[in-house]
Amino acid sequence: MMNRFLALFLLLAGTAMYAQNQPPALLHDAAHCLVTDPHNWLDKQTLSAPELNLGFLTDNKTVLGDKYLYVVVFTNPNRSHGKIFDIRLKQEDHHHVFSVENSATFVFSAQGVEFPTPPVGGQWAQNQLIPAIQHIEHHKFYTAETKYLLKPAKNVLCESNMENK
Repeated sequence: MMNRFLALFLLLAGTAMYAQNQPPALLHDAAHCLVTDPHNWLDKQTLSAPELNLGFLTDNKTVLGDKYLYVVVFTNPNRSHGKIFDIRLKQEDHHHVFSVENSATFVFSAQGVEFPTPPVGGQWAQNQLIPAIQHIEHHKFYTAETKYLLKPAKNVLCESNMENK
């Protein structure tokens, strides 16, 4: 009898822990855009992983009334490499629009955050992205199953005015 209770407790605790690590809807929808957009924002190796490790930061400073979201997709298990996306959030009719405005691949080194290839916008963009990456690094990250991110999302539109970087 004791073993049944222990097994039930472990099952419920594991389910609760898994549910706590699920991304919030805003992050899930943004990640959906990153994995389904024809720009191929993420490489095949990252997309072939069963799960993505994600972090995010909302930017409440608005430009022309729009809000921004920084999304990091960590590309290795120890979260020392990744890709950051600067995404503009808009509302059109009954849709949430996620517009990728910038992206960059980064690595953590002894000197801090480094970009193997500088983002569009050069030093100015790096000065915007580095604090976001550092903030995300020290806060909660989430795990999303890739197969669920690939499913169609209701009321979500994905767009970008930039080329894949």
